[in-house]
Amino acid sequence: MSAFRFSSLFFCVILLISNSVSAKEPIHEKLDRLFFEQVRNLESGTLEEKIQAAEYLKFVKSKLAVRPLLDALKGNPKVPKSEENSPSLKFAIAQALGAMELDMAAPGLVEEFKRMSPLVQESDLPNFSSAEGYNLTISVGEVVRNLGLLPYSKENEDTIITGLSHPNFYIRAAAADGLKNQKRKESLAQLNSALEKEKNSFVKVAILNAIVSNNRIANQKFYDLCAFLKDESPMVRYRTSVAVGEVDLKAGEFSLREALLIEHEPIVREQIKKDLASVIGFKMPATSFMFQDQNGK
Repeated sequence: MSAFRFSSLFFCVILLISNSVSAKEPIHEKLDRLFFEQVRNLESGTLEEKIQAAEYLKFVKSKLAVRPLLDALKGNPKVPKSEENSPSLKFAIAQALGAMELDMAAPGLVEEFKRMSPLVQESDLPNFSSAEGYNLTISVGEVVRNLGLLPYSKENEDTIITGLSHPNFYIRAAAADGLKNQKRKESLAQLNSALEKEKNSFVKVAILNAIVSNNRIANQKFYDLCAFLKDESPMVRYRTSVAVGEVDLKAGEFSLREALLIEHEPIVREQIKKDLASVIGFKMPATSFMFQDQNGK
C-alpha cells in the first residue's frame, strides 16, 4: 500500500533471493519460485501477506498473475466481513492489474466496479489513514482509475463514464482519472460536459487534469486548473498541485511559486515543493544524435 511498505517488501525479496537459496541456483529459478510463493500467499495467506503479494505481483507484471489476482479481487461474497473483502486488499489488487495493462483483466475490474460502486454512498468520505487500512470508497475509486490503464475497449470506457455521474465525489474524480489514463482525445466531450455540471471543487480539479493532460497546452483550462491552488480546502489544493506537477508544463511554475508563498498546511507545502521541482527540473532536450543508429545514420 504505502511506498515504505513496498520498499520494505522489495528489500526482503532481495534478501530472500540472496540468502535463503543456493548460490548455484540460477536466478530465474529463484525468481520463479518466489513468484509462485506470492501467488500462494495471495490465495491462502494472511491479509497482510495477501496485500504484500499483490504489491509484489504489481512489480513483476507477469501475465501468469492475472487470473490469481482476478480471483482474489472477487473476495468472498458469502461472508461480507471476511478479510478477503478488505478494501485495502482490493486497492492493491486493482493497482496490480492496472500495472499489467492486459485486456484480460478488464472484465474482472468492470464487474467489480459495477458490483461495488452502488455500495458507496454520496456522503462517504475517502479514508486514507484508518487503522484498518483504506476504506471502500478508496478501493472502488482505485478500480475505476486502473480500468483506464488497460487496453481500450468500448465497455471499459462506458464503465468509466458511468463513474462520472456517481453520487460520491471521490468516485467521480477517480472516473475522471480513469479517462485521463486512457489518453483518448475522444473523451474530451464527455469530460467537458461533466465539468459544466460539476459543483465539487475536488472533482473539477480531476476533470480539468484529464482535459489538460489530453491537450498538453497552457490554455484557459490549464489556468482554470492552477486557480484551484487558492481553494479553501487543503485536499483540493493538494490535488491541484499533483495535477499541475503531473501535466508538467513550464507555465505552471508561477502558480506553484505563488501558492507556496501563502500555503500554511505542511503536507500541501511539501507537495507543492515536489511538484515545483518537477516543473522547473532540468530536462535534456532532444538532439539529433538521439535518433541516429549505431552507424550514425
